[in-house]
Parts: sequence; structure tokens; C-alpha cells
Amino acid sequence: MFTSTLVNTANAQKAWATPDPINPNDSITIWVDLKKCEFAGAANMLGATQPVYMWTWMPKEHPAGHPLNNGKWNESNEALKLNHFGDDVYYFRMIPTQFYEVSAGDLYAKDISLLVKFKDGAAGANGSECKTEDLKIDFVAPVSGPEKVSCFPSRKTKDTLSISGNDVFTVIYDRNIEDKDSLKNKEDFYVFIKARTGANSFITIATNEKTTGNFDQLAMKNLGNGKFKFSIIPNKFFAPYNPNNAKILSLQIRIVRKKVVNQNDMVDGPNPSAQFGGFYEYWLNTNCE
Repeated sequence: MFTSTLVNTANAQKAWATPDPINPNDSITIWVDLKKCEFAGAANMLGATQPVYMWTWMPKEHPAGHPLNNGKWNESNEALKLNHFGDDVYYFRMIPTQFYEVSAGDLYAKDISLLVKFKDGAAGANGSECKTEDLKIDFVAPVSGPEKVSCFPSRKTKDTLSISGNDVFTVIYDRNIEDKDSLKNKEDFYVFIKARTGANSFITIATNEKTTGNFDQLAMKNLGNGKFKFSIIPNKFFAPYNPNNAKILSLQIRIVRKKVVNQNDMVDGPNPSAQFGGFYEYWLNTNCE
């Protein structure tokens, strides 16, 4: 079984890295599952008897003449040939900072972008180039100090968990490091939670932040000392609202007070450019199910 560190919607379960978390200065393994890739050209490579290659450009693309340059589109560099694990899953081992010749900080800031292709990526039987779509593997730098909103088990990467929808998931809110004066002495916290089942499809219990306080099951437990907890088993928790048993891919979280009047009653999310800071989003490891 593999542990996914990939974290964005389009690429979930297509590419990942182990071990998790990684050490940028030590050996890691990049994995790609061609069966999960969606670009039409990936179908040309399923069950391939010829080698496949990695083509990578982030965090750094090596120039022509470098021993780890990608090569030419019709003739990939042999140094970037992938190993076949079986069942159309391929892997490549590297020490990231050495392979890309970047610092650990650069790796965490830019992550790894790649695609997988035949040595000659020209069009195949279905008329599409023999390659996958662009894939991205995100990494998160080690966290130092307390977090205002954290989860347990801790995130493996920027928003990927080591658990499946059948395991216990816990969100912890530390009011002690809250920036908003309007929340610093409050205790009536609830979780507006959405279960992602597709790119734009979600299962919800409350319809929005303002109705969240109407549902007792969304209340956080006061642990004392300014800390609050919310624990669920996602598949069980959402089962009454998921009659088609859609697979839960991720959980989106926003912490609010029981009565929401305006943004002063909501904990800001992690993205300052989004409305109210956006949601905290935690991707489940569906390989575990």
C-alpha cells in the first residue's frame, strides 16, 4: 500500500512521494499511477512493454547539456527512466535537493511538478501524445510553534492526511493564539464542515456558516485552557446525508460561533486572499480504504 502526499483536487491519487514526511536531503521515492491519470494520452501507456520516463520542471528544470536534463520530447534522457512496480504504477528514487540542485526551502516553496511519458512522446494510437497530464506533488515544511487550527492525525503534507474516511479525524482550535479580539473570550464554537466528493460536489449538514449553530453534532468540545476539539469518523458522520455512498475525498473546515452575524464570529482560514480566509481543507488517503 502506498501513502499519498499529493494534495490538490485534480491530481489526487495520481502522484505521491514516500516516505512521508520526506527529508529533502535524503532519499525519497516518487510514485505515479497511470491508471488514475486523466489525459487521453495516458491510456496509450497502460500495459506498456516499453519504458516510461519522468519529465520534470519544478522546482528547477536543468538546462540542455546537464546530465539530468529532461532530454528532447522525442528522446527522453535515460537518466530519468522510471521503474515499473506493477499494475501501471511507476517509481523513481532521488534525493530532491541533489537531483534538482536546490535548497530544502526552494523544494518546500515550489514543490515538484512532472509528467510521465514514453521516450518519444509523439502521438499514439488514439491521436494524443503519449504522456500524462501535468502532475504536482506538494510538500510542507516542518511546522514550528503552535497552530491556531490543527488536526490529528497531523497533516502529512499541506492538506493530506494519513487516515481514511473510516478513521477518527480530530480538529483542534487553539483560541490562545487567535488574532481576533471578538473571539478571544468566547466558548460557543462550532464547525461548519463540508465533505468533498468531487471537484465541485460536497456533502453538508449545515447549509452555511450562519446555520451551523443549529446542529448540536457540529459543536466543538471545550477542553479548557482555551482549546476546543471536534472529532468524527467521516464516513459514519456523513452517512445519513450520503445516500449514494459517494467516496469522501477531503474535508473542508471553518470554525464559527453558534450565532454568526458577520466575519467577527468566524475563525479566519489559512488563505488571506480568499473570502474569510477560505477553508482549511484536509485530504483523506483513499488508498487506505
